[in-house]
Amino acid sequence: MDGWKNILGHAEIIEKLKKFSAEKNFPHAIIFSGIEGIGKRKTAEIFAASLLCENLRDDGEPCGICSSCKLMNGKSHPDFYVVEPEVTKTTKNIKIGQIRTLQSQTALKPVQSDIRVVIIDGAEFLKKEAANCLLKTLEEPMSRTVFILITANKAGLLMTVRSRCVTINFERLKDEDIKSELLRREIESERAEKISIISGGSLGRAVKLSESGGYEMRESALDLIERIFRAEMSNEDIFTKGGQITDWTKEQFSDFVIYIQKILRDIFLLDTATLYNPDLKERLEQIKFSDQKIIEMVKIGVETHKRLKSNANLRLLSESYFLQLKKLVVSN
Repeated sequence: MDGWKNILGHAEIIEKLKKFSAEKNFPHAIIFSGIEGIGKRKTAEIFAASLLCENLRDDGEPCGICSSCKLMNGKSHPDFYVVEPEVTKTTKNIKIGQIRTLQSQTALKPVQSDIRVVIIDGAEFLKKEAANCLLKTLEEPMSRTVFILITANKAGLLMTVRSRCVTINFERLKDEDIKSELLRREIESERAEKISIISGGSLGRAVKLSESGGYEMRESALDLIERIFRAEMSNEDIFTKGGQITDWTKEQFSDFVIYIQKILRDIFLLDTATLYNPDLKERLEQIKFSDQKIIEMVKIGVETHKRLKSNANLRLLSESYFLQLKKLVVSN
């Protein structure tokens, strides 16, 4: 079973959670807030293991050998409960039925341990009626039940829910820490450094970039923008690109559009804000779009993202997107 030493960064948070476990003095409801891919879920699971452990070590690590730790390792602990959003093609939701089932579970006495730990991962996806249902439990908490709400969008939670919880904010990871982890995973040094810079402080995103060709996709997105700016992108080139995208998934094309959106945002705020792509600054400085054209290009990207949720043909959608960008750039 993973322990605290396997969490990348967040040293102050880990020490706080260790203290909660050691002193058996912890809030009944905690929000773990921060961007995706920075270790919130893993931290929550290790914290849960430490709360449930029967022989917590002096260094705050779960012992790994007691019956509770073995059950946690086997993902079968009767006093550990996880709620996640139900996913459809277009939405994610935590529904009221899931919360009512949770309430029936927490109404019972713990089976194995002195306490019960509940993780609600993706708490921002609580539907309003589900959030209000959960609120009743948070207002009148069951004895010895700890709720951990994990969210990448704290503002998406009802204020009344937030007010019943202690919030722990997870900061973005440092580039050097992400690079070190990528090197440990045998990513080549120069590639690891560039990926760490564009990861936005998210190890999850960095791993995705390294495994799915995201780094190369970003380069392709910038190349497309540069060619459109230099009026080197012919309609034939666009149709060729559309043919290549036929082999992509909607998720891959969505990522490609996001890279373009972030590049456009960096051009717009080149000297006034922290860049998503600081390693590309010299190339971005050569692209001279007017502010109004950048705003319109971003709007086209937003609309393309919306259409991705429909059954639109991916090739036709991508070709339409590129043609609109080209037309906007060459217009006066």
